Amino acid sequence: MSDTPQGEGWWQASDGKWYPPEQAPGYQAPQQGYAQPAMAGGGAPGTIDIGEALSYGWNKFVQYIGQVIVILLIIVGVQIVMNVIQNVVSGRIGGLVGILIGLAFSVIGLIISFILQMGLVRMSLMITAGQEPEPGSVFKFDNIGPYAIASILVGLFIFIGFFALCIGAFVVAFFTFLYGFYILDQNQDPMQSITSSFNVIKDNLGSVFLFALVVVALNICTCGLAVGVTQISTGYVYRKLNGQPVAP
Repeated sequence: MSDTPQGEGWWQASDGKWYPPEQAPGYQAPQQGYAQPAMAGGGAPGTIDIGEALSYGWNKFVQYIGQVIVILLIIVGVQIVMNVIQNVVSGRIGGLVGILIGLAFSVIGLIISFILQMGLVRMSLMITAGQEPEPGSVFKFDNIGPYAIASILVGLFIFIGFFALCIGAFVVAFFTFLYGFYILDQNQDPMQSITSSFNVIKDNLGSVFLFALVVVALNICTCGLAVGVTQISTGYVYRKLNGQPVAP
């Protein structure tokens, strides 16, 4: 592990550190002959078990319950503070100045929302990689540019899908819900991450659709309280779909 790459093949993980090739997710030692190597982490890419994913999410939530709750409280607290500040400023300052200040707060709020969203994705990546999810390691500006662009593109596609065919918005949201993982874990560019999310979900449509239904149902039934468990489970599913090892 290093703060900078030390040679060819070194890769940057979600914690911002650089690791040697042999520690890369899915790394296989060179083998002689034509035998097909076993997939790291068990199973072939694309095989997921919904019950196993949710059980993993629950167990890891319990293991890191203190850190996860703090991270979720930070997200909720920051959003509340930003909304209060924006409402107070907009209500007390009128005219062009008020409009400009309101616009500035909207831009700032959007950037902060991207950081918070990235924090959830980074948290699940760290946990599934066997790393402790500390708030200081979760909320960072790394890759915010590609993530922001991809998020705006996804939002635009959802908007178009809504007007083209109402259910189209849900279809777009479903096929793109893993794009953030590809940006933060594999450093993909915005369009590449959206394409990767679409392809892996398309190739595993049935199992991912059922998993997404369960996640949405859990979050709705618990008024969002299950988000810690479902987010970790989503990180588990992402790694399994990509044939990456998952921390026990």
